[in-house]
Amino acid sequence: MTKTNKRILLVEDEPHVSDIVTRVLAGSGAEIVTAATIKEAEALLEAGKLDLLILDRLLPDGDGVQLFTRIKQKPELRNLPVLILSAKDYSAEQAEGLDLGADDYMPKPFSPQELRARVAALLRRAEKFAHREAADGVVPGCKPRKKN
Repeated sequence: MTKTNKRILLVEDEPHVSDIVTRVLAGSGAEIVTAATIKEAEALLEAGKLDLLILDRLLPDGDGVQLFTRIKQKPELRNLPVLILSAKDYSAEQAEGLDLGADDYMPKPFSPQELRARVAALLRRAEKFAHREAADGVVPGCKPRKKN
């Protein structure tokens, strides 16, 4: 990953996993902000601009998918890329997360190199999307409305 000024919110309740993810992404230059609960994550989401959300499913105060669903309903967070990182590696859970609109889903345990690559790809994709949307004034792939 190249150096960036991106902010990534990691929502993970297991301290050793949080430490590993933070170390894996440390070389990216991104600021990694952490939360161990949905409640902490909601406060951080409200507090400032984020470029990516890495979200565990199994959290002490609920399923991370509940948080994800609420995020996607808020216009200011709707386009926030989300990577679900979860011990629930069953294909049904993966499919559910992706069907709900997650941008990616990685089961634990994970490869550090693969995590770095997926995060870099999500950040690149989000940046391209933001540039296109700003330049066009429309969402890529959608036709603008005709003016009456």
